[in-house]
Amino acid sequence: MKNLTKTLLTATLILGLPLGAYAASEATTTAPAERPAVDCPMGGPMDGMGGKHHKRHDRMERMQKMTPAEIQAQLQQRYDKLEDPAKQAEFVKRLGERAEGMTKHAEAMKAFADAHQ
Repeated sequence: MKNLTKTLLTATLILGLPLGAYAASEATTTAPAERPAVDCPMGGPMDGMGGKHHKRHDRMERMQKMTPAEIQAQLQQRYDKLEDPAKQAEFVKRLGERAEGMTKHAEAMKAFADAHQ
């Protein structure tokens, strides 16, 4: 029985090693090329695994490329999704607060740019 076990083990190794080597060589030659890591303007690599920061960054970029009519249509769509009048009022209130904050930031940037021209 001991000789049979040794024989089977030897046969398995003889047949298994070349198949394992072939599979390993195929895995390395058919692996997709890695994308080079690109530095994010906000700091850190952008390798597709950026998480919430990069999702927000992408959303901000899309918003900047939208026309005023597209922005209004998007806001109207979001407003229409809200069925509760209290939630609609809260949405409008927060939107007004955000717009006010953006206006203050824009005025500060314009003042800085005017002062340094």
